[in-house]
Amino acid sequence: MDPNTIVSSETGTPNRVKHIFSGSAWGILAKVLDALAKFVTIPMLVGFYGKADYGLIALAFSLNAYLRLMDLGFNVGAVRYFSMWTAASEWDKIGKVSRSSMVFYGVVGLLNAIIFLFMSAYGPQLFNLTAAQEPLYRQIMYILAFSTVLNWLSSVVIQLLSAKDELGYVNRVTVLSSILNFVVALLAIQLRWPLIPYFIAYTLTTLIPLPFYIARLRVFPLSRTALLLPRWDGSAFREILNYSLAIFLMGLFQLTANNLRPLLLGKFADGMEVLTDYRVIQTIAMLIVAFGGVFMQVLLPSSAKAYAEGNQQRIERMIFEATKYISIFLVFIVFVLILNADEILRLYMGAGYSKLSLWLSLWLLTVLLSMHNTPVASLVLSTGKTRFLVYSSAIACVVSLPITIVFAPSLQVGAAVVGYLVYIVLQIGFFYIYYIPKVLKLDGFRLFTRAFLPAAFGGVLTLFISRYVLHLLPVAGGYGMVIAGSAIFGILYMLYLLIFVVRPVDIRYLTDTLMGKGRGNA
Repeated sequence: MDPNTIVSSETGTPNRVKHIFSGSAWGILAKVLDALAKFVTIPMLVGFYGKADYGLIALAFSLNAYLRLMDLGFNVGAVRYFSMWTAASEWDKIGKVSRSSMVFYGVVGLLNAIIFLFMSAYGPQLFNLTAAQEPLYRQIMYILAFSTVLNWLSSVVIQLLSAKDELGYVNRVTVLSSILNFVVALLAIQLRWPLIPYFIAYTLTTLIPLPFYIARLRVFPLSRTALLLPRWDGSAFREILNYSLAIFLMGLFQLTANNLRPLLLGKFADGMEVLTDYRVIQTIAMLIVAFGGVFMQVLLPSSAKAYAEGNQQRIERMIFEATKYISIFLVFIVFVLILNADEILRLYMGAGYSKLSLWLSLWLLTVLLSMHNTPVASLVLSTGKTRFLVYSSAIACVVSLPITIVFAPSLQVGAAVVGYLVYIVLQIGFFYIYYIPKVLKLDGFRLFTRAFLPAAFGGVLTLFISRYVLHLLPVAGGYGMVIAGSAIFGILYMLYLLIFVVRPVDIRYLTDTLMGKGRGNA
């Protein structure tokens, strides 16, 4: 047995929490840098290429994201099983499945490329494109078709590293890709590149991390050839695939509800400009979604191992603590953004975009409601009892998508935001009504009222107080207003947490766990 993958009952919880926080910290840093790069470059790119033509890139991103459903849920299944097999040192099984995965993802990548080529031919009939935009749109589809196979194959490497608790490394490499994305955007504007050369360079920067990921596979006691040389083994692959198909059905409805919304806007709203509006507020809101993705990425291997151990008390503490501190962190980010929404949009894109502040704030609140549930969702996926998730996702998707279609002509980008809100409310309701009490055997009322609600209530209270204080201060608009508002909110929210939410024993626990001073890390 590999001693690095087995933890005793004495050291398991602190070490696991340390892995979660360490991986999350690097993941958050990577996402922050990526979001900042987009935050800085999108207004410049929109100003340089124009709102309508930049909408083509937003359309391409949305289409590419939607086609991730071809993963068939295998990403979640692979991380779950690779984590359990790593803990049990079943290296031969890992090798067989990872090589089979290379075959699977290679086929998916080729199918993906065919779809992009099909879209290049028939896209003008599907979207409101002008005659001048059609050749640009076709070239973008060709570029995506070329790059998609490598992007899909990289999934196998990331799954293996995730199972080996190497997410800190993965996210450090992602920082490099984010920096290169930023540099490419600046070069495109400075050197006045046309739209297509910029998109080619951007696509290449997304492939930069792949050789670094492959090199890191040395942490496995298997050669990289034994892990990545394509070779089909149906019996080994089937174990993960049976689990993953349920995740796929759930993911099908989730991705449809999330990523079909901008495509519906492109069809039923007025022109490609609405997709630029969507991309602007999405870039800000997706910062929170990205944090949730980081937490899910880190929590899923830990949840799988905790569930395999069968220690209900440890599971309850892990879920409660993770929900509590994730909620505190996300509430702070969300309400700082809501407090400064008008100024951020005005500084970010110009005065004409401040009208989007209402939809941005509603989207941020919706994401907060969704992301606080990340620890529970990771544990649900670890149990393998996902059938009801398929039903709930299907119902929420079918109810929410028509809202975007019906209101797109009148609300424009707001139709997508309202549709997303309906989807998330239904999904979270299903979790608290069914999954938390009946599947996980946890107290949903305690989890919501003591792990999430205190942080959320503090965010709302601090938001109103901060706005009142800002009105009393002689601070002009602009960056000074954003900095002052953020500082006031941060101070007041920290005081609220120290008085009402975070106890001294909690601070000592986190310090001992993360800094390695406690008994569990001795």
